[in-house]
Amino acid sequence: MHIASACRLVCATALAALAAGCASTTVRPAFEASAAHLSKPRSILVYDFAVSTKDVTENQSLFNQAANSFDSTTQTQREFEIAKQVRDRMSEDLVAGILELGLPAQRAYGRQPTSPDTLVLIGEFVNVDEGNRLHRLVIGFGAGGSYVDTRMQLMVPSAGSYRVLSQFTTHADSGHMPGAAVTMGAGAAAQGGVTAGMAAANVAVGGVKAYRSDVERMAGRSADQAVAYLSEYFAKQGWISPDKVQPANRED
Repeated sequence: MHIASACRLVCATALAALAAGCASTTVRPAFEASAAHLSKPRSILVYDFAVSTKDVTENQSLFNQAANSFDSTTQTQREFEIAKQVRDRMSEDLVAGILELGLPAQRAYGRQPTSPDTLVLIGEFVNVDEGNRLHRLVIGFGAGGSYVDTRMQLMVPSAGSYRVLSQFTTHADSGHMPGAAVTMGAGAAAQGGVTAGMAAANVAVGGVKAYRSDVERMAGRSADQAVAYLSEYFAKQGWISPDKVQPANRED
């Protein structure tokens, strides 16, 4: 099998697996308080989530490491860029999702004036791991998996401080579908087609910029699940109509 043909087949396999919903994203409730006495919020401030480069792991495949050896950026710089991408995606998608529910939301920076009818959504990324793209595409079944984990809090101003209304976590991963070595058959792997194809595929689509989109997409999926969970909470308080509720994929 030619390298170009193997590359196309591997990419098609990976896209098909994505389309089949191999990746999963869940939300786990940790704490929820009644807000029955609160009026419908006039504003929901979404602050950028805290993220540290020590909680970020870039693509660990040998091909990505080889590409990085020719890159002028440092590992810390690359991890900082990954952190920025997931942070921006999370904030933007949370704001967009809450707006679609019919509640006012905006991205917040620094200290902003609040009132009793203002809600504040904060959070942190506790793990951003790009895994190993080559292992994921060749082996599959969770090998080389990528992960994004967050912790979030919805709060309301109270007596000069803040009271937590809801606290929950989200988890997103790349799934456990079989890799190309299985889907293409042992014969293709033995002939070297998979190995050569995967090398080309990883260089073509597994570079720093392209691969970061995987964890950025996971941040977006995490934001979607967060909005779904919040929609259930908002509906319970009577702030949105039941038809706006988006059932969350809970991991109780």
